Amino acid sequence: MSNLASKTIVAALLAGMCAAPAFAQSNGTPSSKATADINTLVKCTMTAVTSDDGDAVIPASCVNLYTGAEVATENEWIPIMEKPMKLSNSQSLIVSPSLVTGLYTQTRTKTSTNSTSTAQAMGGVYLRAVLVDDAGNEIVAAPLSSCAAGILGCQEVDGGWGVQLDTRIQTLTQSLSTCTVMDMTGTTQIGTCDFTSIIDLVLNTTSAHTFNFIFPKVGQGVYTLKIKAAVASDASVIGSGTAVGAAAFGLGSMIAESVRFVHDFEF
Repeated sequence: MSNLASKTIVAALLAGMCAAPAFAQSNGTPSSKATADINTLVKCTMTAVTSDDGDAVIPASCVNLYTGAEVATENEWIPIMEKPMKLSNSQSLIVSPSLVTGLYTQTRTKTSTNSTSTAQAMGGVYLRAVLVDDAGNEIVAAPLSSCAAGILGCQEVDGGWGVQLDTRIQTLTQSLSTCTVMDMTGTTQIGTCDFTSIIDLVLNTTSAHTFNFIFPKVGQGVYTLKIKAAVASDASVIGSGTAVGAAAFGLGSMIAESVRFVHDFEF
């Protein structure tokens, strides 16, 4: 083999070695431009309160409301999707998870003369995205990293901020005045009257939602992208009535893509 041919082969090998960053072969995980995942886990929670001695019908549990659901611990982050990703030093990450959510609220008041009854029910589904490095440290996505009490859409669950993906508060109040008997001339007469009014309001909504999370300037390394969801419910009755609040999440998907933002990008 000639000296020229030998030099050509050596140059080609060196060029090939320089073309691939060294970290791209470490930890057995290739560099990632994009990834995706799906969720088929169905979780739900329900709260029911009643002081009605009538014929109010209350669902046995949230499992009865959402077929195939498993009962979730309320106000706890539940991992639903995760994927490993390897990023270079100048990369940022945009994550777009989508999730189907369900809310159920039932409020019923039973009110007699000269009294007031109020029934309130609540359901909520929350979403959170984090990156976990090799040491187990979590990087919280924006805009959650800017969340604080009083910002509409932010929800703190189990010590971590999430977005209110779907929430509802339903309140039903009913008042009945004192019953008065009057004759044809409008003069008050001696007598009694008694009646009871019952109003029942039920809302059951299923929706699909998407929210974009951003991890700017993450830094070089191997990370685990985790999407977490949480559910919450509450119910209360003042006077006589029934209140049921329930929430659930189900089918979902996630797309994550590494990007290079404009130079010196910041919020």
